Amino acid sequence: MTDVTVLDEIEQDGRSTQEILLNLGPQHPSTHGVLRLVLELEGEYVARIDPHIGYLHRGTEKLAEDFTYTQIIPLTDRLDYLCPPSTNQAFVLAVERLLGIEAPQRAQYIRVMMTELSRISGHLL
Repeated sequence: MTDVTVLDEIEQDGRSTQEILLNLGPQHPSTHGVLRLVLELEGEYVARIDPHIGYLHRGTEKLAEDFTYTQIIPLTDRLDYLCPPSTNQAFVLAVERLLGIEAPQRAQYIRVMMTELSRISGHLL
């Protein structure tokens, strides 16, 4: 049989765990390029995390100041690269509500289908 060393026994023996500085992202597959984490590990425990966000920031709000509502729609594609139809729909629904416009029922059905298909494809990644 093999002996199993319990973590508490290691700490009581005076053996120290090695501190590791781990750079996770932004090219790591789990972060999808939107986040970088600098992790400070003590053995198997995370001692500190330093998040760096904003890797997909493109200044969309500033660009939108000079555009018409229809010109902003291609910009909303880039807000969420996994499911662009969802961000398009959110923007269009907000503009329609502000202007007091209601889309035809057929368009509403198509929007829901596109949003659900993009949500499913986003979950498959």
